Amino acid sequence: MDTILLHALYILMAYLIGSVSFSYLVGKVFKRIDIREHGSGNPGTTNAFRVLGKKLGTLVFVLDVIKGGVMITLVLHVLPGNVIHPLVYGLVSAVGHVYPVFLRFKGGKAVATGVGAFLFYAPVLGMVGLGGYILVLKLTRYVSLGSVFGTAALMVVSWIIFVIGPEATVPMNWPQMLLGVGGDLVMPIVATLGLAMITYRHLGNFKKIREGTEPKANFLQKRTKHIKS
Repeated sequence: MDTILLHALYILMAYLIGSVSFSYLVGKVFKRIDIREHGSGNPGTTNAFRVLGKKLGTLVFVLDVIKGGVMITLVLHVLPGNVIHPLVYGLVSAVGHVYPVFLRFKGGKAVATGVGAFLFYAPVLGMVGLGGYILVLKLTRYVSLGSVFGTAALMVVSWIIFVIGPEATVPMNWPQMLLGVGGDLVMPIVATLGLAMITYRHLGNFKKIREGTEPKANFLQKRTKHIKS
């Protein structure tokens, strides 16, 4: 297969994988509801916690995280002939999550999927993002603030690794597998683009925070109410 066509196929695969809405599917399978008709109406992880409860919300979160890393794993270990940086596929999957073809291009906000991409490529970066999200969410109970802060922390660390990270070797050693490689410009660029996309997707939430109308999350503090089957 022609190289251009091969990579176009891989990009399409990454987008379609990202377009699979697990909050929608889990809501349909376990609760027989359309999650877009409940809560905030957003088919993302946060609304899944609010509408479906902690257990199913956690399932959606885990599946969305895995979704961000599926194509990265495939191009690194299974699919032949790839020359595009693996994180590009993670970014495309995140775009698919935000603009899913299966839900008329109205999807979630890409936080779990974006973090998942980094967890599969450079786990320390993914943990930085996840840790920053949880910390700010616990302190403020605003998912939007936690999402942007966690992504910003990931981005800052990715630029630090670009400057002072481990040198590339063959085969890769453990520091490279956990942190990524110093001098890898694509990694911080993808993180920066991800932060821009996630910030943009939360602009409406920031406006509501200023107006005092943004609901606070309580799924890290106490049991949430959810729809019974």
